Amino acid sequence: MQNLFISPDDEFIVKFTVAVHKNEDTIFCDIGEESLITSLKDLGRDVDDYTIKEYQATFKKPSFGDSSELYGTILMSDEGVSFNPIEVRFRKISALIKSWDLKGKEEKPTKEDILKLHPVIAAALGTLVDLEIGSIFS
Repeated sequence: MQNLFISPDDEFIVKFTVAVHKNEDTIFCDIGEESLITSLKDLGRDVDDYTIKEYQATFKKPSFGDSSELYGTILMSDEGVSFNPIEVRFRKISALIKSWDLKGKEEKPTKEDILKLHPVIAAALGTLVDLEIGSIFS
């Protein structure tokens, strides 16, 4: 039976694959090498022109308290509810990430590190986290 309470040690790992073009400033990111290669081929790209590498990031599972803080970015007004999905994604990643192996780092990334991510990689991380823990916006 699953524990009904979330421990600070409860975590999950997401894996993602990044393809960086050798001569251009082009980056693609997907959840696996096979699907990334398929996408590159579907786009008419030569796979040999890319350096492809798998990475992983470890996140803590959010408790109810974590979720309350994360979704505090929602603004209530007389017109209803509005929110900034990019800000929610950033807050979710930065609040829950424990470590990643980007650039060989094993330490916890800082908010500044996360803000410097390529938007394609940040979007993939946000999507993978949402797939793992769910999202009230999906």
